Amino acid sequence: MQRIHTVNLEPLSSTSLLVDSQKMRVLGIDCGTECTGYGVVELDGCQKLECVSYGGIRLSPRDPLPQRLSAIFDRLSSLIQQHQPDRVAIEEIFYAVNGKSALKFGQVRGVAMLAASSQKINVAEYAPLTIKSAVVGYGRAEKEQVQLMVARLLNLQEIPQPADAADALAIAICDLHTWSTLRRQNAVAR
Repeated sequence: MQRIHTVNLEPLSSTSLLVDSQKMRVLGIDCGTECTGYGVVELDGCQKLECVSYGGIRLSPRDPLPQRLSAIFDRLSSLIQQHQPDRVAIEEIFYAVNGKSALKFGQVRGVAMLAASSQKINVAEYAPLTIKSAVVGYGRAEKEQVQLMVARLLNLQEIPQPADAADALAIAICDLHTWSTLRRQNAVAR
């Protein structure tokens, strides 16, 4: 699914992603064993976020886990080659009630990190609270609030589907926000 949308970030006051003329493109990945969401977002030199692409890598739970992991690796590697992101961002492991699910989630995260690092791309990890704070301004925001804000920030006509894609776009937006904040801090420190 290839979609390109642009929105000017000027109205975002203190959380504005204002940077100099340097562009930054981030691939956000929302890891999952049945659907791994991805979203490519670019911040251009004119303070605009652009949604380059998003979607989900759907896998059958009936397939053996090694086969699913291989499919995720292949598809993410292909997306990295196609979109040439400057960075990859993923969600940190969070507390899980089911230990078996947490292990599978960790394996998918490892494959995502390997896909990026094997192509010499830096990987950033963010806690769910950090992602929600960067996108919505509140770390305990509901999933629906995050999805609505992603659509609004990227000037999308509808919430990206699957839901994992909206989450991946939120992760990419969080990374761009963090990157631009650090750049501003470094510029002021000089």
